[in-house]
Amino acid sequence: MSATLQTNFVGIHLKNPFILASAPPTVSPENIARAFEMGWGGAVIKSVQYTPRFIKQNVTPRIHAVRDKSQIIGFTNFEIGSAKTLEAWAEGILWLKQRFPENAVFASLMHTDVLKEEEWRETTRIFEQAGVDGFELNLSCSHGQAESGCGAMLGTDEEQIKKVVSWVREETTKPVIPKLTALTMDVQSKGIAAKASGADAIAAINTMSSLPGVNLKTFIPYNSVDGMSALQGLSGKAIKPIALRCVMQLASATNLPISATGGIYTWQDAAEFILLGAQTLQVCSAVMEHGYGVINKLTAGLLRYMEEMDFGTIEDFRGKALVNVTKQIDLNRDYKLYAYVNAEKCIGCGKCVTACRDNNAAGAIRIEGKSAVCINDKCEGCGLCTQICPQGCISMMKK
Repeated sequence: MSATLQTNFVGIHLKNPFILASAPPTVSPENIARAFEMGWGGAVIKSVQYTPRFIKQNVTPRIHAVRDKSQIIGFTNFEIGSAKTLEAWAEGILWLKQRFPENAVFASLMHTDVLKEEEWRETTRIFEQAGVDGFELNLSCSHGQAESGCGAMLGTDEEQIKKVVSWVREETTKPVIPKLTALTMDVQSKGIAAKASGADAIAAINTMSSLPGVNLKTFIPYNSVDGMSALQGLSGKAIKPIALRCVMQLASATNLPISATGGIYTWQDAAEFILLGAQTLQVCSAVMEHGYGVINKLTAGLLRYMEEMDFGTIEDFRGKALVNVTKQIDLNRDYKLYAYVNAEKCIGCGKCVTACRDNNAAGAIRIEGKSAVCINDKCEGCGLCTQICPQGCISMMKK
């Protein structure tokens, strides 16, 4: 089947579902223009505040890579909202829409140190006149803004969510898309509150509050800014499982279109988010590491997958995995598996033996000759050995 990546998101036509998230890659209209030239479907500008009263300056350094050996698995950052004025961004959006009428440009709005209704309303009016395609409401920044009671602190309060969404809703006919935080055990209720106040879609998630590590010689956590550090927002591959959880919960609870963000690096990541209900896919950390050109692999891979699976459009498989998620208490306790070792691939390293012996007190795996073997009647089927085997030679079989 011939497939297409074109999609309609809250009434906005996109040539593909990949959108630059509000972050360092969307720091200026000029950067966004270069991304559009390379094939991105849309972009969310770096979050703006009511700047006539409230302007902060970024610190240096402010970005730190979290690594597993040499591989980057995430970034932490101190980044704050855009230092550009509302007027400068309004001019930039007008310029972008004139030059790239087929690409979607979303404004990202975030309140200042005090939650003021008129600031939200006026900011919305300014960008409405500039011709923005929609409004993302940053109710989820996990650092900096959260310290002053906004960002993620706002996004954990259903009444505050309702206020902000309704203020923006009353000032625009364009789509209103609150970006919700994962820093809550009940993200569903936050999505329902947003929907009740007029949200057209939900974006999820933002960074997670974190500290990336500590210098063992200076005792200063990274990043060190003149000898001090602070809580930072974690993005990238490390938060993907959390983002998948929130997208699934929000899609199920609200039945609204979801713009997913959080650890999307590959086309496989993108497909997983779509299967759990996402309609568009926001990317940040992958661009920070590899540049705007990553769009080529994302679009080519997703399109190839769709054709192999006989999906004509994203809507043909959006949400297909939702029916396969249930409550943990309802999982089948009678479904029994055991570990099977492929002796031809096993190198006898013994990692599975140690893992089985020191976890769950099972001791179901031992080395016989040059290969590990599983004692089926002792195996509890936890699956740990399959995950730590360096050769990938252990699989789970049905008892």
